[in-house]
Amino acid sequence: MAEQHEIIPDDVQKVIRETFLSQLKDPVPVEVFTLAGINDKFNDAAVSLLRTLAGLSDKLKVSFHTIGDAQAQKRSVTRSPSVLIAPDKYRIRYTGAPLGEEGKSLMVAIMMASTAKTVLSEEAARRLAELRDKRDIQVFISPTCPYCPQQVLAAFSAAVARPDLISADAIEIYENHDLAESLGSLSVPQTFVNTIFTGAGLQPEPLFVESLLTLKEPVVASTQISGEPVKKDLVIVGGGPAGLTAAIYATRAGLDCIVVEKSNLGGQVAITPVVENYPGFMRIGGKSLVDLIAQQASQYSEVHIGEYVTEATHDGQDGLIHLKTNHARYITKALLIATGVGSRALDAAGAQKFYGRGVSYCATCDGYFFKDGKKVVVVGGGNTAVTDALYLHNLGAQVTLVHRRDALRAEARLQESLRQTGIPVLWNSEVKEIHGDKIVRSVKIEDKKAGTAMGMTVDGVFVAIGYIPNNEIAKQLGVELDEQGYIKTDLATMRTSLPHVYAAGDITGAPKQIVVAVAQGSTAAMTAFEELQAMFQKKEEKEMADKKT
Repeated sequence: MAEQHEIIPDDVQKVIRETFLSQLKDPVPVEVFTLAGINDKFNDAAVSLLRTLAGLSDKLKVSFHTIGDAQAQKRSVTRSPSVLIAPDKYRIRYTGAPLGEEGKSLMVAIMMASTAKTVLSEEAARRLAELRDKRDIQVFISPTCPYCPQQVLAAFSAAVARPDLISADAIEIYENHDLAESLGSLSVPQTFVNTIFTGAGLQPEPLFVESLLTLKEPVVASTQISGEPVKKDLVIVGGGPAGLTAAIYATRAGLDCIVVEKSNLGGQVAITPVVENYPGFMRIGGKSLVDLIAQQASQYSEVHIGEYVTEATHDGQDGLIHLKTNHARYITKALLIATGVGSRALDAAGAQKFYGRGVSYCATCDGYFFKDGKKVVVVGGGNTAVTDALYLHNLGAQVTLVHRRDALRAEARLQESLRQTGIPVLWNSEVKEIHGDKIVRSVKIEDKKAGTAMGMTVDGVFVAIGYIPNNEIAKQLGVELDEQGYIKTDLATMRTSLPHVYAAGDITGAPKQIVVAVAQGSTAAMTAFEELQAMFQKKEEKEMADKKT
């Protein structure tokens, strides 16, 4: 095996030691299995990572083994590298090196194995207690996916909560491409239970638990919400830059607020490979920028991940807004809708059929599988499409950009980078059909100007053709929308058509730039503060006047 190099910087080692490893209760045995000649660079990385961690705590007991030896046979380990955590107590493993984003899940997994405590809610634990049959969970991941660690931790938590029935395996798709292809899993995260597909993407906790119980991909999970409603000054729905910034400003102004986010913090920014136009940073990864904003926001406000609104009503008499989520009920004086946008689906035969099996809307999440020469097409002509094309090219994929017009809409600097890389562009063209077996194998592309069509052998199709607003809450409340479904706002205040209901970020239809979202979030927060303060003063003046009479 190659000589190991320090894989964790000294400053990060200090944080890991103080934040995670110092909290370990019981010793945690970790077994690392490798085989020379298979995934060697990942073997080296896994060994280096675990050897470094073992040096930070005497409660982390790491041992190293070879695929095929007695210990590997005892553990039924056949893939290199594999990392097993507390294997005599739990059935938790990484098939592949736990690198990149998965470094986070590794640390939490070690903590859970040491303390026997999970990240599951009481309701989820109660539901899992009803399980009577064995469940083997496989979560397909990649080191660049910002959504994967949370899905992995849900699976690992289930295995810790029910070690008698549940095993959990986080499988890195690039190192185990044959296994990923056999199940048609080319997007991450994807979850299989007993080899049955149960969910694509990061699943809210209730849906994940329901899928474990039913072996199906649930649309709605049964939840029991008890207790009194939580009263807040401001509820912020959406944990992107707009919502997180609003939380900072609102709390600093004195409002009692909370952020609820259905999926992962950061919205579209979290899956942006590189940001080059945010003041203060010449170049920064989208996820890194989100982490900085989220860290600051969490110092001020409650931030709930995996919580989403199921019902929203506006009380015309008292002006309060009533919200029901999958975890709680809220009564709030003001509401900020910062729910952002979702990706617009490609209208091509086979696009839905092969979604997650070669068709992707997230280059950051899924691009890693296509490195080292795999052929992909990127569909679109805006900033996102060109950024994705450049990112995939830098990973090592063979990229072709397909655009339906004769000119790109992307920023000039991005277009120049595209020209410099030599990525070919098919102008005036559309992907009309996607073909394959278990996974994508080819596409049919039509040249609208020439009136011709051609087939192209590809391994993946990445789609970036625009967005659709996540306006469900606005519709429930009756907030006025524009013809495209975006929330109409007064740009000076971010007010909507309903009193004390505000909107900020991409959901407003404003230019999809981080600085715009941040500006709108702060504006909405300050407007909410000023209006609630004025309402309180008016109420106080009325009470004083009533006392005099």
